[in-house]
Amino acid sequence: MNGIRNASAQLRPDHEELSRAVIEALAEVRAAPIGELLDEMNAAGGDLEIDSREAEAVIAILEHRYSRQLANVEDLEPECLPSVSSLTELIRRRWPADQRVAANGEE
Repeated sequence: MNGIRNASAQLRPDHEELSRAVIEALAEVRAAPIGELLDEMNAAGGDLEIDSREAEAVIAILEHRYSRQLANVEDLEPECLPSVSSLTELIRRRWPADQRVAANGEE
């Protein structure tokens, strides 16, 4: 799982890096290989539907991994998190602009 862990000098993760981190966390939640999720995304036209419980678990994993809050309570409504891309965009918007990308609190 490389995701955005290797981008410690950057302020905000770019969309591709954050999307990869979301997919990695979703693979953990679903106990599925990353390649399987990527295949499903490709077959579905580039995005993958997720349910709200999966989204909340992905957010929790990423918040723990990066030691920062990445979503607010109002963000956790099921209609706000229907897919990998919407979850990626939500986390990107909520990422503190002045905080570097670092895994497990390493800054």
